Amino acid sequence: MTQATPKGRPLDPELTERVLAAVRAEVAEHGFLNLRIESIATTVGCGKTAIYRRWPTKPELVAAAILDTFELGEVPDTGDVVDDLVAHAWQNIENFRRSLDVRTHGNGLLLAMFDMDVIPLISADYMDERHARGRAILARAVDRGQMSAALDHDLILDTLAGLTLFTMTLRPESPPPDDAALTDRYRALARSLVGAED
Repeated sequence: MTQATPKGRPLDPELTERVLAAVRAEVAEHGFLNLRIESIATTVGCGKTAIYRRWPTKPELVAAAILDTFELGEVPDTGDVVDDLVAHAWQNIENFRRSLDVRTHGNGLLLAMFDMDVIPLISADYMDERHARGRAILARAVDRGQMSAALDHDLILDTLAGLTLFTMTLRPESPPPDDAALTDRYRALARSLVGAED
């Protein structure tokens, strides 16, 4: 999503994917600050210019590598706001799981995600749209009489997102809860946040 669109001949998508995969591996093991474009170019067998044509800065490159594993997902409409919020939150869980799969040699990608130069790019290209989709779920629930319009919609979405961040990265359980238990946890939180009755 953060890839530049330079003038000239079309960019090779296969090379783009190899660069992003190499960046994820390098940052995961050695961290954002130690990332060297020269090393990535050598790893994938291209010139530095091919990388800079796509991403003029290192933060843009790292943000693109992280977002390459993320999906925005659909806006769920189950007919019930609690189920919709659980499904919405589950997309974030799946995104974290994919990013964890490629972060097997360290926590460099997680740290890079919150770098002050990287996080605005991730926010602009991913988090803002995810938040807008969440607000659409809540606005629809208000229209359907499933929750009060007076509730703080941003707080509801931020709380659910915070649970995902806390569960998946800051305090992962060992062994992790199974999907059914995790779904129950999100459903209980969502019900509480929107004031749903049992």
